[in-house]
Amino acid sequence: MFQKTLAFRIFFWASLLLIGGFVFLPLLWMINTALKPTDLTFSSYFFTGPLTLDNIIHIVTDPKIMTYLKNSLWVSFGSSFMATLVAALAGYSFSKFRYRGRKFVMGMFMMSQAFPQAILLLAIYTMMNKAGLLGSYWALIISYVVFTLPVGTWTLKSYFDQIPDSLMESAKLDGAGNFRIMLQIIFPLAVPGMISIAIYGFVWSWNDLLYSMTLVTDTARRTLASGLVMTFLGEASTNWGYMMAASIVAAIPVTVIFVFLQRYFIQGLTSGAVKG
Repeated sequence: MFQKTLAFRIFFWASLLLIGGFVFLPLLWMINTALKPTDLTFSSYFFTGPLTLDNIIHIVTDPKIMTYLKNSLWVSFGSSFMATLVAALAGYSFSKFRYRGRKFVMGMFMMSQAFPQAILLLAIYTMMNKAGLLGSYWALIISYVVFTLPVGTWTLKSYFDQIPDSLMESAKLDGAGNFRIMLQIIFPLAVPGMISIAIYGFVWSWNDLLYSMTLVTDTARRTLASGLVMTFLGEASTNWGYMMAASIVAAIPVTVIFVFLQRYFIQGLTSGAVKG
């Protein structure tokens, strides 16, 4: 028994160190590169040589990068809010009402996840072009809502399924209508689930590169991901110090949001994962 326990401990700690290396080593390497002087970017030292904040200061004082950051915040918060609202309405409808075509629509929601994003981009690009939205923030927001909606709808449906119908029946006996029941009774109970979907939608849109580079080509309207690629990556040379510093700045909003809302995020996912 002792040998098995010792072997398990060795396996556990070895696996933990291996996984930790895969997760944290790239992050530490990014921070190390961002803190190196420009002329020492490709030197091999790891937090042991000269370090500087020049790269980070350059990023936070660059008005073009700050414009990209503002654009990303606007698009990400907008798409996150819209996706959460539509997913909540759809999930509530699928969970609490029975009507013809309900299961078919639910199946179509799931089938939409089977198509690669690059394939769907062809159809979305054509639709946005015909609608006159190509090059605008609305093209990105609508696209991000489309990709967040299936996961959000099914997650919130599972969450609404756990809310007893007796609450709705009691409210109806008191004279409340369906709209009032939804807003004042059901939705407040599903706040953790909605927050988890809002975070998911925010992170998805914040990290997107393919759609932001394709649907918006105006430099002044670019989001952070596409703006950084077009600014610091080139055929002749690439400023990796600035790129890594910009990546650190780009990670701050997502990190802050998750730190303050992680309790609701985990609660929303775990509560909606098991059907009671």
